[in-house]
Amino acid sequence: MKLYTSPTTPYGRKAHILILELGLENQIGISNKAPMEDPQDLHISNPIGKVPCLVFEDRHSLYDSPVICEFIDAQNGHKFVPAQGDERWDCLRRQALGDGVLDASFSRTMERLKPREQCSDLWLARWQNAIFRGLDAMEDDVAGAGDRFDLGDITTVCALGYLDLRHGDLEWRKGREVLTAWFKTVSERKTVAATVPA
Repeated sequence: MKLYTSPTTPYGRKAHILILELGLENQIGISNKAPMEDPQDLHISNPIGKVPCLVFEDRHSLYDSPVICEFIDAQNGHKFVPAQGDERWDCLRRQALGDGVLDASFSRTMERLKPREQCSDLWLARWQNAIFRGLDAMEDDVAGAGDRFDLGDITTVCALGYLDLRHGDLEWRKGREVLTAWFKTVSERKTVAATVPA
């Protein structure tokens, strides 16, 4: 199997961290793609042309990070997404929250790439507000989390890392001491440190 990803995508980073956590790096190769260059092999595997995309030996594929991560985890004993019960739904909720922060952050990135006169202040404000509300919820989620490190936490660390990469001006740590301390600790985890976007 191969994971099509790119060095800076937080969505691909989620899957990459999970692969490393499960010790599957010799079974799932990492293949970096540049989606904006429209690589044909990526388009064949994912008609939407996005990464991450998990490609199997017979060329069938899975795409979208929640699907990829749940598949990989399910094949390896449900270690990062509980198979059932309240813990499962809490994990998936936290994953959705992290993905929502990522979606708003990515939209803000794309909007800011436009010439200033074409940028929408309305949308920039909406995305910023969504990010801040999401961060406040994350602050509550990691309080008392202890040593837990599931897919919800992986998604959270990827969202915070992406904010550091692209949106330092938002100063997300300000007023969020619990989340800041949690991120500092989790960032020292080997799999997280090995996948920091460059």
